[in-house]
Amino acid sequence: MDKLIFIAMFSLVAAAAADDRPAEWNFEKEGLSIQVVGKDAEFDEKRAYQVVVRAGLRTLARLEVNRDGMVTDAWITDLDDDGAFEIVVATAQLAGTEIGAADVHEWQGFHFNSTKTGDLGADQRPDYRGNDQFTVTGGRLRRAYPIFADSDGTAVPTGALAEFEYRFGENRWEPEPP
Repeated sequence: MDKLIFIAMFSLVAAAAADDRPAEWNFEKEGLSIQVVGKDAEFDEKRAYQVVVRAGLRTLARLEVNRDGMVTDAWITDLDDDGAFEIVVATAQLAGTEIGAADVHEWQGFHFNSTKTGDLGADQRPDYRGNDQFTVTGGRLRRAYPIFADSDGTAVPTGALAEFEYRFGENRWEPEPP
């Protein structure tokens, strides 16, 4: 019985410790191992993330990006259909707000060309309150956020979403048709 209690307690402690680990995504592409790690501000002084590319045991590139935000997801894709892959990293709570962002890191040879995605235009964010959600589907980066309406001075979600697709070559967001 004591062994069973010990195993149950150990399992609970291990599960809690696993939840405290930094966010991590691992990909394999073209014989390379790519890892995205969201660093924990509690231990690292700033909320940043790293992208590391390895070939076997050899590290080919390491990129650290300070976004002052929490990494929410990462993908590997080819946004511009040029054969070179891009690592897309989505972040939330930038500088303590509800605003989200995405960074695109295109792998070219042995280094990254990095791009912070363009901001939404003023006409693309009426009733914007953040809470951005990013996805990559079919090789395309998409962004959506809930639309809010003011009701007696309080912002209330309407249930509708504003949706956009990212145009990598132009570094801009294009509205998705309703």
